[in-house]
Amino acid sequence: MDIHRRLRERDARLTRFAKRHPKAAAEVVNALARVRHLRGEPDEYPCQGCATAPAEEWQLVELSRREGPEFLLYSDEPEHYSPFCSPCALDAEDDRNQRLDRIWGRTR
Repeated sequence: MDIHRRLRERDARLTRFAKRHPKAAAEVVNALARVRHLRGEPDEYPCQGCATAPAEEWQLVELSRREGPEFLLYSDEPEHYSPFCSPCALDAEDDRNQRLDRIWGRTR
């Protein structure tokens, strides 16, 4: 699937969730602001996925202390996030969802 289409689908899904669950969305925004405050902007780091592109966003990668509803997970621990470029961020999100499916015993 085209990277731009995947990004649009993800952004649309997150926008829907944020409109339906504004408190949970605000908690995610606050967690990401904390990461930026303590660790800096993602573009100060290389992408953790490909290691060649500059990172563009922080992604939750450690799931040991996750917070929030399953569709808008976050962590209060800044070290639970890693910097990724957009294509790798989508892959990291897919990986996170697969790991969560195993944790929750779900199949897709």
